[in-house]
Amino acid sequence: MIELSLTLIALAALLALYFGVRYLRTRQFMPYHAVVAGRAWDELEPGVQTIIRGMLRTIGGGFVTYGFALLWLLVPLSRGEPWAHWAILTFSAPALGPTLYVTLALRKFAPTAKTPVVPASIAIALVLAGVGASWLA
Repeated sequence: MIELSLTLIALAALLALYFGVRYLRTRQFMPYHAVVAGRAWDELEPGVQTIIRGMLRTIGGGFVTYGFALLWLLVPLSRGEPWAHWAILTFSAPALGPTLYVTLALRKFAPTAKTPVVPASIAIALVLAGVGASWLA
């Protein structure tokens, strides 16, 4: 059961790292941002573009940090250290909760925007299933 737990949490970490790198490397906002904004990237003033790039880098850095934290927490979790379960949940709640909230809020505002609701939901499900499996191990 611990192998399942480690695999699920590692998958959540890899998903976070993927999105983190994607947001760190992007030069403009995502297509769903354009739908919500009602304007293309080129229609934004340079100052607004700079602010948005900064926010995207901050978000990307947060996801990379979260992904690496999960990967590091696999070590104590594999040893059966009970605090690791709580640490994973403690990091995951502020990382994934607002992410899911924002993706849903943006979709509510602009229903045609293809916000990453599914990846955010999958990450939450992976973490919860992984921590649940570790408790059963």
